[in-house]
Amino acid sequence: MPKYVLAFFIGLLIQACAAPPPALTPTQSAEPVYTVTVTATATLTPTPTISPTPTLQPGKAERVVIFSFDGMRADAIAEAPMDNLMRWMREGAYTLDARTIAPSLTLPSHASMISGLCANQHGITWNTGLIEWGYSKGVDIFDLAHAAGLKTVLITGKDKLRALAQPETTDVFEVHPHDADIVQAAIEQIPLGFNLMLVHIPSADDRGHQYGWMTNAQLKALRESDELFGQFIAALNQSGLAQTTLVIVTADHGGHDREHEGSQIVDQRIPWAIVGPGVEAERLVNLVSITDTAATVAYALDLPLQPEWAGIPVYEAFGLPALQVHESVPCRKYGE
Repeated sequence: MPKYVLAFFIGLLIQACAAPPPALTPTQSAEPVYTVTVTATATLTPTPTISPTPTLQPGKAERVVIFSFDGMRADAIAEAPMDNLMRWMREGAYTLDARTIAPSLTLPSHASMISGLCANQHGITWNTGLIEWGYSKGVDIFDLAHAAGLKTVLITGKDKLRALAQPETTDVFEVHPHDADIVQAAIEQIPLGFNLMLVHIPSADDRGHQYGWMTNAQLKALRESDELFGQFIAALNQSGLAQTTLVIVTADHGGHDREHEGSQIVDQRIPWAIVGPGVEAERLVNLVSITDTAATVAYALDLPLQPEWAGIPVYEAFGLPALQVHESVPCRKYGE
């Protein structure tokens, strides 16, 4: 037999007798194995939202509304009665013993409200409609909001309030003769979007000068404006923006007989109430000044507090420790 044939058969014999290769166990593989788990459905289930409430720091808000009831004495709220306002106040922090400046006149008081300054600082010591006399001096909340790119709105019943802020700092400025028109204009701004809005309601002051403070005529005007305030709050709630909106209600002055120049305490005593993100329902203990309104708005909108301001944020309303409190009304009479 040829040698090459013999070698062929010997090779076959050796292959047949050799041990088979070991089988792979489930944990072994010649190459890495990547496992992909496929669910029965092709769609992914979104992670549920725990809470729809925005996460804002105490007192911080996306927008602020100031409702100023011209000439509204603090004791007139219950006397009228202003049911919507009283119900709303119980949801937040309030005082019926806040103070305005002296003399307690409409234009200077409103200037202190939005500038955080005393009258001898902001320079508005007149109470007329002469706009050529100039604008409020200093840095006010409209200046700060405009510089931060926020939308600002000022709706009033008296054109002399144009002196409160320079035209370039108010994106919307409207004057309307009646309370109902003022509030309707304010409601129309809600879906358009805003960050700072001052709503000025003049009828109580008008009736006070005509008939006297705390007369039936003036109290009737307050009841009617209270209904309009309720409509605004309802519209804000329906818009879904209430949870991120801070609302402040106050007045520029009170009054007695048919005047409010500041000779009596009822001229200078005003209400001050706040409802919104982070506000605790309580009656405020520390003294609140009309100048604190500007500082509180700046704090809420994350705008820089101005060192020259007489006003300070009402931290107490947010359950925060007061870094400073007024020991007395911070603004003296003009020239003192």
